Amino acid sequence: MSRVPLNRLDPTNRVLTRAQYEAFAFTLLNGDVQVRNKSHPNPENHEYLVTIRDGVPVACECPADETDDGPCKHRVAVAIRLRILEIVATMQLVADGGRDVDDHQLSLFNNFSVFLTPLQVS
Repeated sequence: MSRVPLNRLDPTNRVLTRAQYEAFAFTLLNGDVQVRNKSHPNPENHEYLVTIRDGVPVACECPADETDDGPCKHRVAVAIRLRILEIVATMQLVADGGRDVDDHQLSLFNNFSVFLTPLQVS
């Protein structure tokens, strides 16, 4: 597994561990990723938009991303799931007019949502 996005974020061990073991749901929204923390007792109150630029989660709407020195667990959770970043990159390319897709592919992108259980990164 390529660690390039993760290396660019340089998360603390605590944040990386939480990004791996907490259960997140991901939804693609206009070339970015909405992350919902399904581990929380009230997941609907713990849903944040992560902005992706050049294949790297660069910002998150959560309070921790604004106040902490490093990246938040939501950005790291996206960074360690390379398939999500690949799909986002394709979506952004399509949106910019750089690639043609058929209606079926476009509907898959527009309706992509996934719930992932905790992840182990070696």
